[in-house]
Amino acid sequence: MDQSIRKRYFNRCKPNESLPPEDDRNLDLDAFGAKRVRGVNWVERLANRIELSDEACFGLFTGLPGSGKSTELRRLARRLERKDGANLLPVLVQAEDVLDIFNPIDVPDILSAILSETEKTVLVAEGRDPATALNEGYLARFWNWLQKTDVELTKAEYGIPSGPKLVLEMKTRPMLRERVRKIVAAHLTRFLQEIRDELILLEQRARKTGRAGLVVILDSLEKLRGISSNWNDVLGSAERIFASGAPYLRLPVHVLYTIPPALVSRRFERVDFMPMIKLQDKEGNPWEQGFAAARELVRMRVPDAVLCELLGPSCEKRLRRLMSWSGGYPRELIRLLQSVIAVPRAPLSDEDFERVINEVGDAYRKTVPADSFEWLAQVSLDHYLTMQNDQHRQIADLMLSNNAVLRYLNDNDWFDLHPAVEQIPGVLEAKKKLELARAAAEPSRDGNPNCPEKA
Repeated sequence: MDQSIRKRYFNRCKPNESLPPEDDRNLDLDAFGAKRVRGVNWVERLANRIELSDEACFGLFTGLPGSGKSTELRRLARRLERKDGANLLPVLVQAEDVLDIFNPIDVPDILSAILSETEKTVLVAEGRDPATALNEGYLARFWNWLQKTDVELTKAEYGIPSGPKLVLEMKTRPMLRERVRKIVAAHLTRFLQEIRDELILLEQRARKTGRAGLVVILDSLEKLRGISSNWNDVLGSAERIFASGAPYLRLPVHVLYTIPPALVSRRFERVDFMPMIKLQDKEGNPWEQGFAAARELVRMRVPDAVLCELLGPSCEKRLRRLMSWSGGYPRELIRLLQSVIAVPRAPLSDEDFERVINEVGDAYRKTVPADSFEWLAQVSLDHYLTMQNDQHRQIADLMLSNNAVLRYLNDNDWFDLHPAVEQIPGVLEAKKKLELARAAAEPSRDGNPNCPEKA
């Protein structure tokens, strides 16, 4: 295969890339086929609550990175801004651009980031320079108030020499971030009221541009995760601010927050969780509508002729195996596809193809500790996230964050293991033991005097 062709399609298969709605690789999975491969139409589900409500809506949304969540949120913003629809001015905030997602977060960080991005968006809608917000907006005034309230902030180590770019400075400077949090905590009621007042004023300005109001979408916060030394602290910070209805994060404008998928194990109320493409039902029977959607997802990246040149005479059979091995996880499927393209020999030999498959299994084996095998066996058999103790909760956090457990949706939701995790020897052994234990515990119907007779 020509190197330029290989390079072109390798770069059309970037697994970490979020696609805008207009990209020619973008497949609307919820509009594909006669049946919903992800249970519902997710843009419609999220949009309806906002479009029908007379009050400011608050929502929580999650999904594994690479499940298509960010793409759907962009599609949601596009729908909500339509002049013949809700006619809202969307403010799409990328959490990883304005927050330190590798350390614990707090309310002041999030609200300051939202206000900053909202003010910039409104300025653009007004035809003005968004840089004005850095020097004349609320956060500039807030910084001046902070310095007057705490003289420590006037010292050199807290200074912001290039102007009051508070949000970005808080992201990159932990000492400054902690100092601001401490001051806000002592004046929380005032801070929250001022944020709400400013958002009301910004919404009024948006209406003067012809919009019906504002909708804020905080994306990428599902990527919030610490390193080994602060893993629990980071997730704990997210749980504290989003639990119990997140009262401090409810705003006078429509707002939708993404949250880490690990928090689903904390039994949060009303969290929309983007599922995978369903390739099989709970009993393991293939679901062809899902395979058709996954096949089209591949076709949008690499045309059939090129794909068959890469995979050889057994193209469709090999592709079916790649789709199955992905578990219906879009990012995994695209990653597998890119790995196929990266093999320098085409068509792939059996040895090269197996190596691509095994590399995925090796990667998952490194993220799944032995003490999680029994819990994973329960998920595999019950299709449910069992939470009997704190250890289960910690395992669930890790498995959801590492994509080892995937969510699906039919009439109700259910969970299953990533196929590579299902095949880990320790998981297979734990599953076999659990099946035998359950079979032994079932009442015998062969005359056991301790069991009731069959009715």
